[in-house]
Amino acid sequence: MEKIVVGIDGSETAQQALEWAVAEARLRGAGLVVVHTWQQPTAALMAPYAPVLEDPAAIEELARRTLTDSLAAVDLTGLASEPEQWIVQGPAAPTLLGVARNGSLLVVGSRGRGGFAGLVLGSVSRQVAHEATVPVVIIPPTARAMDATDTDQEDG
Repeated sequence: MEKIVVGIDGSETAQQALEWAVAEARLRGAGLVVVHTWQQPTAALMAPYAPVLEDPAAIEELARRTLTDSLAAVDLTGLASEPEQWIVQGPAAPTLLGVARNGSLLVVGSRGRGGFAGLVLGSVSRQVAHEATVPVVIIPPTARAMDATDTDQEDG
């Protein structure tokens, strides 16, 4: 059976990617692998004597809740099987690329929680697009409807 791998991070675009991946898995009768990665904050790793800023167990628990909450917000009916849930300590892009090697499709949101909000693609979506060995779908943020003031400015 083919598998669709989707990366999530708790962001709005990641949730949209998850929704898209669930719908695609339902259409294909494919399995679904939902992956959330976490890392120790960089400052804690800079020097051997730097104080640990966050308890790794607490970070992992937050990652687990993010994954659980993301799945709870999606209609999972009609899937061929229960989604596999992966929580992995490590950098997002290499982890997703590794998991996707055993899949048929990799799905990510175009922008996650990190970096600069003005960028069209985030570092993870850019890296997986360049390095994946399977097809990649990058879900853009949902376009927001223009309000009346935007329409008035364009007309005149």
